[in-house]
Amino acid sequence: MRFGSFCDALFKVARLEVSGVFSRPKEWVTGLLLPIFWCVVLALTFGNGLMTRLPVGVVDLDRSSSSRAAIERVEALPSVRSVRFSSIAEANEALSRGATYGTIVVPPDWERDNLRGTGSALSLQLNKTYYAVGTILEVDLKSALAAARMEEAAVKLTQAGGTFAANAGRMRVTVPDVDFEGNTAFNFFAYLLPTLLPGVLALGAALMFVSSAVREWRDGGLDRFFEAALGSATAVVLGKLLPWILFFGLASTAWVGYFAGIEGWSATGPLALWIAGGWVLVLAMAGLAVLFTAISPTWVIAVSATVCLIAPTFPFTGFSFPLEAMTPGAAFFGELLPLTHYLRLQSEVWVLGSPVETILATLATLALFPLVFFAAGTPLLAAKWRGRLPLEATARELARLDAPEAKRTEALEREAAASHPTGFLETFGWTLRASILNRDTFAVFAGAVAFYLVFYGWPYGNQQIERVPVAVADLDGSSAARHLIAKFDAASVSRILLVTRDAREAEDAYRRGKTDVVVTIPEGFEERLARGLNTTIHVLGNGAYPVKARAVQAALAAIVSESGVLEEASLRSPGLPVAALGAAAVRAPSLIVDYRYNTNSGYANYTVPMVGPVIIQAVMLMGITMALGGWLAAARRPRTVADALRRPLTGGFALFAAFWFIAFFWFLYMEGFAFWAMDYGNLVNVTGTVAAGFFFTGAVAALGTAVTLVIGTNAWTTPAVVIVSAPVLFLSGAVWPVEGITNPAALGLAQLLPTTPGIAAIAATSQDGATLHAILPACAHLSGLMLLYLLLAYAAARRLDERDARSALAGHRFDRKSPGAGDF
Repeated sequence: MRFGSFCDALFKVARLEVSGVFSRPKEWVTGLLLPIFWCVVLALTFGNGLMTRLPVGVVDLDRSSSSRAAIERVEALPSVRSVRFSSIAEANEALSRGATYGTIVVPPDWERDNLRGTGSALSLQLNKTYYAVGTILEVDLKSALAAARMEEAAVKLTQAGGTFAANAGRMRVTVPDVDFEGNTAFNFFAYLLPTLLPGVLALGAALMFVSSAVREWRDGGLDRFFEAALGSATAVVLGKLLPWILFFGLASTAWVGYFAGIEGWSATGPLALWIAGGWVLVLAMAGLAVLFTAISPTWVIAVSATVCLIAPTFPFTGFSFPLEAMTPGAAFFGELLPLTHYLRLQSEVWVLGSPVETILATLATLALFPLVFFAAGTPLLAAKWRGRLPLEATARELARLDAPEAKRTEALEREAAASHPTGFLETFGWTLRASILNRDTFAVFAGAVAFYLVFYGWPYGNQQIERVPVAVADLDGSSAARHLIAKFDAASVSRILLVTRDAREAEDAYRRGKTDVVVTIPEGFEERLARGLNTTIHVLGNGAYPVKARAVQAALAAIVSESGVLEEASLRSPGLPVAALGAAAVRAPSLIVDYRYNTNSGYANYTVPMVGPVIIQAVMLMGITMALGGWLAAARRPRTVADALRRPLTGGFALFAAFWFIAFFWFLYMEGFAFWAMDYGNLVNVTGTVAAGFFFTGAVAALGTAVTLVIGTNAWTTPAVVIVSAPVLFLSGAVWPVEGITNPAALGLAQLLPTTPGIAAIAATSQDGATLHAILPACAHLSGLMLLYLLLAYAAARRLDERDARSALAGHRFDRKSPGAGDF
């Protein structure tokens, strides 16, 4: 076929694809509207992007003027909302159930011990089950209390001689100063949304592409597309995808305009290349859908395989845990994902202002994905569809001939089923067998949860951030600078790739993506250090991947603290009495930090237990909607399902109970074996955990049953339930605190999702040891959701049964008017 004719055929197929979309409202609502809806929800979730008014418990056992002054300083922080407790036990109880994120304890005689010079430490307990929130609080509280300590030391130095201003300038010695380039204030809106929103769009595009690709395979009608394409199978494949490529390509362009324009996070590089990267990412998702559709034995497996690869891949992109810190296998897998390279290109344009050749090299790497996917998948899918044309014609003719007999049989079966209904146990057992033993849903029900719990934890296996590529600009070149570099190089968090006296050389390596962080030791570092003057080490990091710069900042601060440079430089001030030197030497630390529940502050110990309920919810929703939706859409519904629709309070509840049983089994597996085997910490309170899981899985099973009965088929349910996986985690308060969700619509929507009360209750009991009494409100919330969704399922079942009854009546009428119908 000539190029002009091929283009004409391509556009005819595209027009035919679009012409039927409004006759399939379930398709465009689930495939096009929902991805945009969840992107809007995410944009509303993070508000101004700053964590404010986080509840922190305060226990003042000293009740002195000094303790009140310290507490007032803490309460002045925008990130803190203090909650007063009279005892440590009361504060610990609130911490364990998630009512507070941290506790500050002022010990008895704190003021007196400080006046004596022996010192007494404040205690800061952080709930590291909520790692992200705890980290923000730790930085803010340490900074506030450190500032207070330096002011106190400056006052004491002034009493010994010199002015307050001069002595205060000597306090910040070698404290690392970090610049999150592109996101100076570490704004979570600018940190999370640039990853989540393109990821949700990519997942939505992949699901829409695969749904479009398998539609005629499932429902028939390929001959119309081949007729429009003048027999060109390639034109059929590409033409069907073309309208949706344009839709999601324009959506990705709108994202760039919204973020870099409306929200004002302006780019330092060419926007055209950022936009081009979005279109190439969409093409990669289209190519992936073509490939999976071509090689899958059934359309259900094609959809499932797409979900399996795309949905859980956020942690492999390096946005929350650097690729360099992952195991080699996980890092290699991350490099095989198109989203990883898109996010890298986005940061090069938005933050780094990388040279054009660097951005083009990343874009070229990203472009390899659609080229490979389309090259491998298009010929295979074209051949598959050509082979289905005669099968489709045969099936259509058989369906035409069998239609009268099928109607009569359906009517007779309905009468027989009404007089001999299936029992509860029979329906329950049949549902279990039909769900697990079906080849399309076997992998979902029988092993997906176990697989994803391991798969999702894979990138976080090392727990701590390690091997961050760093360039050091040593502008001093002194022995003190070399000593600091040597200690920093020995730290596991850093991998120094470049040490140079030229700041421009270090920055060029950073702009080209060869290093992720630049550490600058200023000129005169050793001299100022020896004189006790203010000397600051500068850390420059990519604001698109701020965890790397933060890890480097923490490592440098620890090195300085361990070396005693801060104390030594502060105490060298002229005129300080010898007694003060002695008192400082024996003085206790001003702040003792205790990580609760996640004692090693590990990423896996935080992420996987929080994501575990999301995995169960996503897998079960997909399995329930695939299985039940398939039974509902079958040409002849299974007798058990038809009876469940007719008797939803008995047979329908038995069907729901079977799904609940499967979900609860996997919850017990997760808490009883998986978390124990992976040493994440689990079942601190067994009774509370089991109770939370019981009600959580019940709400999930009810939601899946309701969604399926409302839609009435499994054709469009997967896009509806899978796309919510990423948004529900952030709406639940697991990463972004509930206190930070200020938009009423987003906050209200969060209360309709089982994961919102479920994650909080499960984390509180299993990881933190909260009492059963503490999670009763969450259990009541989950029970309410379960009841709400069962009522919705009941109404949908009645509607479907009434439709079936009308169809059966039509079958009776047809049989009476056409006595010879049974001969067909």
